[in-house]
Amino acid sequence: MKTLKFIGRSVGMLSIVLGLFSYGAAQVIYDNGPLSTGATTRSGVAAPAGTTWSEAQSNSGDTNTSNTLAGVGCQVIGAATNNRCADDFIVPVGETWTVNGFVIFIYQTGFAGVTSPVVGANLRIWNGFPEAPGSTIVFGDTTTNRLASSVNSNMFRVFNTTTPAPGTVPGTTRIIWQNNLNVAPAAVLAAGHYWVDFQTDTGATGNFTPSNTVVGNRGGMHYNGLQKQGAAAWLPSLDAGSPATAADYWVDFPFKLNGTVAGAIGPRRSRVVDFDGDNKTDLSVARSANATSQSTWIHSLSGGGTAGAAWGLGVGLAGGDKATPEDFDGDGKTDIAVWRPGAPTVAQFFILQSQTNTLRIEQFGQTGDDPGVVDDYDGDGKADVAVYRDGGAGQSTFFYRTAVGGATVYAPWGIGGDKAAPGDYDGDRKADLAIIRNEGGLARHYHLRSTQGFVTVQFGLFTDKFVGGDFDGDNKTDLSMVRSNGAVLDWYVLRSSNLALLSSQPLNGFGASATDLVVPGDYDGDNRTDLAVWRSSDPNGGVFFLAPSNSAVRGTKWGSPGGTDYPVANYNVR
Repeated sequence: MKTLKFIGRSVGMLSIVLGLFSYGAAQVIYDNGPLSTGATTRSGVAAPAGTTWSEAQSNSGDTNTSNTLAGVGCQVIGAATNNRCADDFIVPVGETWTVNGFVIFIYQTGFAGVTSPVVGANLRIWNGFPEAPGSTIVFGDTTTNRLASSVNSNMFRVFNTTTPAPGTVPGTTRIIWQNNLNVAPAAVLAAGHYWVDFQTDTGATGNFTPSNTVVGNRGGMHYNGLQKQGAAAWLPSLDAGSPATAADYWVDFPFKLNGTVAGAIGPRRSRVVDFDGDNKTDLSVARSANATSQSTWIHSLSGGGTAGAAWGLGVGLAGGDKATPEDFDGDGKTDIAVWRPGAPTVAQFFILQSQTNTLRIEQFGQTGDDPGVVDDYDGDGKADVAVYRDGGAGQSTFFYRTAVGGATVYAPWGIGGDKAAPGDYDGDRKADLAIIRNEGGLARHYHLRSTQGFVTVQFGLFTDKFVGGDFDGDNKTDLSMVRSNGAVLDWYVLRSSNLALLSSQPLNGFGASATDLVVPGDYDGDNRTDLAVWRSSDPNGGVFFLAPSNSAVRGTKWGSPGGTDYPVANYNVR
């Protein structure tokens, strides 16, 4: 049996501070994933006017296997059936969530009534894994009916209509009902990793909760929904797939939290290459004829439109400038920036500051340094110019400057041959010193965290590509890497929020090892780093292939083939 995710214990998390904010009352503050797949099935059948389908999926390009699960029993039926379901969410450090409502979805097969069959629902919110030693209930119980209303969602749950052939005929026998539950008195949640478990009641006839449904995707790498049957233990909720030989996929449940959020927010650790400041990574390449020619940056902005600028020489090519796009002026937008080695010892950063559209030149570093360590080392919300200098047979050193023209900080960390991999591993909004060392082919990580001290962990192989992303949305850097496995790329993530290991291996990997560059980022704006690669050898030209956390897998043509373009989101992959 193949699954996608393993559950570990909970740890803390963080948020980068730039300003204060608060949502209005009853607003959705968290959405665990989509359910509707559109007004037309894969087989081309239109939904009734004003409605959409929620169609079980197959992976993009797979014409042989699909999901077979329409829903999971999270229900009570008299005294004989007492099943519950659970899923998790994270409140980042620096934020406080006041939850006053919980939204879940169910259907009852064959129900044709105008009003909902749901007569009751209950829930519990756990700080920690449900019913695990040390976990505590922070809200709710298994008996209080908290149903406020149940309304028609105008969605119909159907099985896959094309895969495996001949597929199933869509019908309207599974109306999905949206159930709004009261959380009263409101649950005030500090930073932490929480689970919510729930149960619905439709009287003598059972009901089912549909799972998250993403077009072209049987499941996500972070899915970890649970089901508990009667007095049995909590177990992974799996979709066994169709036909019977198909791989099992872990599912997630669509739910929403209503309420308000207060606290400090700022640039997310998942966000890189965001030139328009909408908290989504933009498709971007730097185009150069050769290593000494003018480079042109070309962005397909996630908010719509195209932008760019002529900046740097031979960006991304051997012997050319190094891309260092970060937010150096603190306006919430990534600045176009490059680092140019100087002969023999002088190097410079050339930064196009988006706030004023002005050039900033910082003489910093020397030929041979690694400028991919630019980050916010002092926690002021602005990236600092920085380089990492290999020490050869001796001490290696981080160098960074925390203000324009200010003093240079020397931070010895690592030895010759190590890879620099800074990130905010402890949640204090400051980049920590971190290196990766080769120990007999294995990768040993050494972190000097600015508030939690020294830690070391073995993770991956030294030949892997290491990705400093935030895949679980806690705004803390996760240990993550990409490994060539034959013709494909396998992604592995050790979630900082609960130490669970995520792997794309059951998805048959993501990306082609021979041709693709890894370009992680938050392309769908859900504050989680997404799996993404850029392929220059595609017959259609350069193509970004994206597997967002909770939206459709897609390929987008951007860039040209032939080795003249460089996808700038690759700049800090080790």
